[in-house]
Amino acid sequence: MKKIYYVYSLLFIILLILINEIYHTIKRQYDRLTIFNLAKQRAKQLKKPLIVVGDPYNGKASRFYSKFYKTYGCGDETVDLTGSHRCPNGIKNDIYSYLKAKPPNYGVLFVSCVLEYVDNIDETIKELYRVSGSKDNLFVVCVNDKSLAAYIYKDKTDISKNLVYIDNLRNILYKKL
Repeated sequence: MKKIYYVYSLLFIILLILINEIYHTIKRQYDRLTIFNLAKQRAKQLKKPLIVVGDPYNGKASRFYSKFYKTYGCGDETVDLTGSHRCPNGIKNDIYSYLKAKPPNYGVLFVSCVLEYVDNIDETIKELYRVSGSKDNLFVVCVNDKSLAAYIYKDKTDISKNLVYIDNLRNILYKKL
């Protein structure tokens, strides 16, 4: 009898973990669309280019969800290590090199699930603030730290190196993994 109890307990725990992961995946896709739309409105309001960092069609979840609805779109420029081939203005570059070449207060930035993979995160964050000119022009989506995926996620280019989150003052904070 005890053995069956342990089996059911283990199955219940696995089910809870799966529900948590599904919830956070769906929430991240919703956050991406919502925050992308805010960034798009801000860029239009300021008459500045919208720079999307992170290919909207890359990543397992993005590829799956893009079959049903668009999670977020391409910007005036879309930067990714893979080149963002489906975006008309896709640029194949790492975020730090791209940002270093831009002048201060250049545009509105939307960054989606990229900072988790950056080696030189301190320098990259400084460049994000410099190129956006203000926290009001910087929109960041990251993997939720309550999700198991934040710790074990691996895509075709790299594995997670940083656990990134945004505080209530819109500061970008991180922990090295």
